[in-house]
Amino acid sequence: QITSNWTDADGVEIETTLAITRSNITFVGTGKDTTKILGGFVIRDLENITFKNMTLTNTSDDGNGIRMRNAKVELFDVALKGCNGDALYITDPTSETILVATRCEFANSNCGAIINGSLTSATFKNCVFHDNEYDGMYASDQATVHLHGEATAIHSNKRYGIFAHTSAKVIIHLPSHHNTFYNNRTADRKTLAGGTITSVED
Repeated sequence: QITSNWTDADGVEIETTLAITRSNITFVGTGKDTTKILGGFVIRDLENITFKNMTLTNTSDDGNGIRMRNAKVELFDVALKGCNGDALYITDPTSETILVATRCEFANSNCGAIINGSLTSATFKNCVFHDNEYDGMYASDQATVHLHGEATAIHSNKRYGIFAHTSAKVIIHLPSHHNTFYNNRTADRKTLAGGTITSVED
């Protein structure tokens, strides 16, 4: 359990959130079902931060599983679920921000993933986004998102599966017959203000 608090740039204190303070750190659990962290992490102006084999749940007000900006982060076999805020939240960066997530789950939170910024690139490989209060994924402000892998699924979210807004680009690297989206309440895909969602076959 994370018991420390983090204060954002506006002076808002977020409970049960740990700010990582240096680059080149790897957090390794023993599995999603056996290593469970109650709380979340903030990663800013850092690189080479890695999480493996664990579940993150942040039930505090507006609590995120991972919140990042101006950072380079990798996730392997991580579940971000049951958060009061968004499971993953990438705020609009001022320098290159890269996320690579492999075999991860973003679920049962406000949004599964919010991805912002023209300097942001997020790649999801065989990830699942499901049962979120709003969108499985919301991409905005010219962010670029890539989805790969036959195990990819975006389903049972209460608003949109993917919402691409403000010239964000979501590129789905899967064949047209792949069952990528299903059972999202309002719509599987939503684009607005120049956002695009494109399927390509590599």
